[in-house]
Amino acid sequence: MQKIVFACDGGMGSSAMGASVLRKKIQRAGLDVKVVHAAINEIPPDADIVISHKELTARAKAAAPGAEHISIEAFVNNPVYDEIVERLKK
Repeated sequence: MQKIVFACDGGMGSSAMGASVLRKKIQRAGLDVKVVHAAINEIPPDADIVISHKELTARAKAAAPGAEHISIEAFVNNPVYDEIVERLKK
C-alpha cells in the first residue's frame, strides 16, 4: 500500500479535508502511506485506494479502474478512516 487518494469534483474542498484527517491518523500510527487529494478526473494512476463520495464513485472507478474504491457519505468524522488505519497496520 503506497498511495491513498481522496477524490471529489474539484479536488480542493471535501477531498482536501478528508485527506488531512486520514493523513494525520496514518502518521500517528507510524505508517508510511502517502495520502493525497485530487479531482475525480485527475486521480493519479498509481492510486492503491480511492475514497470518494458515494455519488462520485462511478466516475472515480472509471478514472482509476485498477484501484480499490471506498464510497463514503461524509469526509469528516468518518469511522472508515480508523478502519483503514487498522487494516494498514496488518
